[in-house]
Amino acid sequence: MKILLVHDEMINESLPVFAQYPDLQRVFVFDPAFIAAEGWTMKRVQFIADGLMEIPNIHVYKGALTDVCSSLSVSHIVTQRTPNHCISAWLAGLTPMLIDYVDESPFVRYSGRVTRFTKYWKTVEPQWFPKAQ
Repeated sequence: MKILLVHDEMINESLPVFAQYPDLQRVFVFDPAFIAAEGWTMKRVQFIADGLMEIPNIHVYKGALTDVCSSLSVSHIVTQRTPNHCISAWLAGLTPMLIDYVDESPFVRYSGRVTRFTKYWKTVEPQWFPKAQ
């Protein structure tokens, strides 16, 4: 079975990955070990759960990611690439399965060094909020 594995950086149905794979079963897994390692608070869990309710046709499971995938007979996973090392390591536990990573466009284009958020934001703000001419 091939699925679209949704992780916590994909809680937005307007992402291109959802349009690119509209027919794949959408799966999100609340993995207690991952949640503990990430240090999620109950508010974070609730925020994720609320966001998941906005994504149509998503199947939500609780348990170890490998166990859930095994119980669903998953052999192929499509998911969004992430710079988050914790998510990448979590997904690496699925190595016997074929995983396709979909690249998303960057949040902003920025080549400088980020030392202060204010300076960074003044540089990238026009990319998100262009001034009307």
